[in-house]
Amino acid sequence: MKRVAEIMYIVPEEREAFLKSATSIDVEAQKAMWGCGVRKQQYFELGELIFMTFEYGGKDFPADMARLTAYLKSKNCLIEKRRKDVPESERATTNWWAPVKRIASLLDSKPEFDDEREEELGLMAMLDGCMSKDSGYNDISYDEDDWSCGMHF
Repeated sequence: MKRVAEIMYIVPEEREAFLKSATSIDVEAQKAMWGCGVRKQQYFELGELIFMTFEYGGKDFPADMARLTAYLKSKNCLIEKRRKDVPESERATTNWWAPVKRIASLLDSKPEFDDEREEELGLMAMLDGCMSKDSGYNDISYDEDDWSCGMHF
């Protein structure tokens, strides 16, 4: 599994409609996303920004994202402007998105416990969907100049 994270800015007059649309997608779109490896998509708000994250479980991220982008574009579900393509003076007046640069990854593997709670904590981690480092779980991170694999839906 890989984790993908993006931030976006939606102009205030379109924000409510965007959030409603993004958080209540139809079954056809859900199937398309699932077929492209998207799992556990979540949205968070921080002031004017929206943070979106999902886990990717496919085998070919660029191909899956290209396929999903084409599908969502046909449904008018994309925010096409990337932050780097919007002049700073216009960023508060237009919708845009940007991949988030990962700066750290902590607790990639289970710490060693010495008490009798080890089994209980392991079961709790499994229920939360945590995976060990050996399971192939990692993040997709972006450099500020690497925007080619990013897309927002």
